[in-house]
Amino acid sequence: MPNSHSKISFADLDTFLKIAPILGLCFLAYLQTLFPSKVEFDRIEQQLIQMDKKITEMTVLNKAITSNTTDINQIEDRLRFLEVELAKHHASDKASRGEGGAR
Repeated sequence: MPNSHSKISFADLDTFLKIAPILGLCFLAYLQTLFPSKVEFDRIEQQLIQMDKKITEMTVLNKAITSNTTDINQIEDRLRFLEVELAKHHASDKASRGEGGAR
C-alpha cells in the first residue's frame, strides 16, 4: 500500500524551483565573502612581490656578508703568519747580533 504522503507532487517541485535560485544566490554571496575581491587580490599580490624582492635582496646581502667574513678570516690568518714570520726575523736578528757581539 503506497503512502500518498511520500510522493513528491508538482506543487512541491514548483515550490522548490521558486526557492532554489534564492538559496543559490545566497550561497554564492556567502562564497564571495570567503575569497578576496579583485582589488584585494591585486594588493595582496603586490605585497607578495615586494616580499619576494626583499627576500632576494636579503639572500644577496647574506651571501656578500658570508664572502666578506671568509675574506676577513683569510686576512686574519695572513696577519698571524706575518706576525710569526716577523717574530722569527726579530729572533734571528737578535741571535745574529748576540753572536756578533760575542766575537
